[in-house]
Amino acid sequence: MKNILEFYYNLSLEEEILNRNGNYYFVINNNSFVFRPFYGNNNSIDDIYKLNNYLSNFSYIDKIILNKFNSPITKVKDILYVLILLKGNNNINLSIISNLASIDIPSFKSLERNNWEVLWGNLIDYYEMQIGQNEKKYPLIRESFDYFVGMGENAISYLVNTKKEVKPNFYDKKVLSHNNLYNSLFDPLNIILDHKARDLAEYIKLSFFNNNQNIFKELDEYFYYNHYSFYGMRILFARIIYPSFYFKLYDEILSKKKEEKELNSIIKRIDDYELYLSNIYFYLRKYYDIPMIEWLKKTRT
Repeated sequence: MKNILEFYYNLSLEEEILNRNGNYYFVINNNSFVFRPFYGNNNSIDDIYKLNNYLSNFSYIDKIILNKFNSPITKVKDILYVLILLKGNNNINLSIISNLASIDIPSFKSLERNNWEVLWGNLIDYYEMQIGQNEKKYPLIRESFDYFVGMGENAISYLVNTKKEVKPNFYDKKVLSHNNLYNSLFDPLNIILDHKARDLAEYIKLSFFNNNQNIFKELDEYFYYNHYSFYGMRILFARIIYPSFYFKLYDEILSKKKEEKELNSIIKRIDDYELYLSNIYFYLRKYYDIPMIEWLKKTRT
């Protein structure tokens, strides 16, 4: 890989290149870089680079480095790679999410996300097919799967009804968001354009499993600076209901990245999580009278 980097980027590499799961890390003149695979849509890479270049005024955003052919991607043995200068850190907090979402950005259609309900429905169909073929191999998944699929279907119904009953307004424009809050908020390959409810919802769910005792205090501050429409608050709650954390771990188990026993950290806390969702729901009702989900009402009785 050293020869590839020296040829395509005119770099002089004297220090060791560290390979972590196919990502190549190295340091030059106290600057940290990663040469990592790009698995996204080839049609979107130009927009990713344009957005990254636009965000270059914000010093904490990691920067894509063009190769000597002025391309953001370099092909190595049929794998596409991107060289990134690392500037930010991996800290995830609500103030950073809020600040990033406040940046005024142009439209990049290939990076816009929408129709969560379609994606969720397709994923659930795929997961149901997978588990049908592997149910004897993964007893913990089989035990918990129907519960979380039911939660996912609740989220889809809630979102579909919201879109039928309520129209978005100015506060519902696309903002700088992320594919995955488990990855760096400053990674240009993790940045997309979506409703601000996306990142907030994922942060709220992560806060439960990170035992964040300050979540409601953080939400008070967040909503002081971030205005939501009735539509936005409803799709926020729909996304909170969708158990993305479960399906993420499910994927990692089936792809052999994690052991099935790690599901116990979720399964053992289902009752606590239901209470947490109920508390989140009643917190959000301070702002709008959003519809209730019956099984959450029972959680508080």
